Amino acid sequence: MKNFLALTLFAVVCSLASNTQANEFNTVLFEDEFESSTLDKRWGSWKSESIVRDGVLVGITPKEADHPSVNSVDFKPQSNLELSVSFQFHGSPSFSVMIRDMDYKGSHAGHICHVAISPDKVTLYDGKTGIFRKEIRDKRKAGEKLDAATQAMLKQKTSRNAIKLDPQTWHDLVIRIDGDVMEVVIDGMEVGRLKSEGIAHATKSNMNLTTVDREVHYDHFRLRAP
Repeated sequence: MKNFLALTLFAVVCSLASNTQANEFNTVLFEDEFESSTLDKRWGSWKSESIVRDGVLVGITPKEADHPSVNSVDFKPQSNLELSVSFQFHGSPSFSVMIRDMDYKGSHAGHICHVAISPDKVTLYDGKTGIFRKEIRDKRKAGEKLDAATQAMLKQKTSRNAIKLDPQTWHDLVIRIDGDVMEVVIDGMEVGRLKSEGIAHATKSNMNLTTVDREVHYDHFRLRAP
């Protein structure tokens, strides 16, 4: 009986904490249940064959493309964000949720931070001051070797986390950005967390789902601010 009461109290506390955190992000910037036969006009597509099929967004990279499929949404500039989406792998090895500021020129394509997800790993990146910082990205693209200090710095801008997801089932993803902290929750469990100064960028204004190869299915998409 004592253990039952303790477990019940723990569940209530966790539920209240979760609800409190969720209620902080109560301004809806964009949401989509993919109930139409075509993508909402606010979605942008680049090097993508993504479609709406049977009530879900099907992320598809064209076979001849030299970049993964990008499906993006622009929104009013924000610092703190909460993104939630359900997903299911359908042959694709991974996908990423990228957060950008298209007006920021200090990183490649305005990349600020992102999360890469595969069935066995979740990786969080501060791209603004890490791998997408313009001078670092230019060196990598040119094939130049990064010095030891830069390589050590980049490790501090990344959080790699082992997970185990069944690629045959649906999963619920939540990404929360609060100040310089980004956390990732899958199926109600925190699976990754990164604290880094670039994450606190004040004018994030673009999100994209980047699907590697073919296919990832997405549903119940929501983007919120405090």
